[in-house]
Amino acid sequence: ERTNGFYNMDVATLLNMLALLYRDQGKLEDACELLHNAVRIKEHCLGPNDLSVASALNNLSVLYGKRGMWAEAAPFCKQALAIREGVYGSHHTDVAKLLNNLALICQNIGEFAESEGYYRRAIDVYKKLYGPGHAVTTRTMNNLAACYLKQKKHDDAKNLYAEVLLHTQQVETSFSGGGPEQVVSPSTGMAQGNWQSMCTPT
Repeated sequence: ERTNGFYNMDVATLLNMLALLYRDQGKLEDACELLHNAVRIKEHCLGPNDLSVASALNNLSVLYGKRGMWAEAAPFCKQALAIREGVYGSHHTDVAKLLNNLALICQNIGEFAESEGYYRRAIDVYKKLYGPGHAVTTRTMNNLAACYLKQKKHDDAKNLYAEVLLHTQQVETSFSGGGPEQVVSPSTGMAQGNWQSMCTPT
C-alpha cells in the first residue's frame, strides 16, 4: 500500500483475500471492514458498475448475513444485483443467484412479499436456462416453498412441493434407460419429506 497507494487493485485483491481468511476464522466484523475498503478501491479504479465491484458487494452482503445483520446486507445485495443486471440482462445465472440471495435476505427481515417476488424471478431464469427439473431450479423452488411455510401459506407450499416432485420424477424417468445420469440435488428428498409431512393427518 505504501508503494502503490491505497487506491490500487493489488491492494483490493489482498484485502479480499485477507477478508476471506478472517471469515474462515470467524472474525466477521474485521472481514466486513476489509471488504468495505476493497469495494471502495474497486469502485475508484474500475467504476461503480464493474462486475468485480458486484462480486465484492455480494461478498459483503453474505458476510452481513452471516452476522445476522440482514437489514444491513440488503442494500449491498441490491446494488450487486443492479450491476449484474446492467451487464448481463435479466436472464443470466449470476443474476438468478443474487435474486435468490436477496430473497433469503428479505425473508429474514420479514419482507415476505418481496422475498416471494425475488424467488419467482430466480425460478423463471433457471427454468428458461436449465429447465424445470434441474437441481438449481428445484432447489430455488424449495426455498420459495419454505418462505410460504414461514407465512403459514400451506396450500401454496403444498402445490409448489408437488410441482418439484413432478419435475424431478420426470427427470429421473427420462434418464432411467441407461443413459447419462443427471444428479438431482437433495432438494428432491427435501420436497418429498415436506410433502409427506403435510399430507399426513395429524
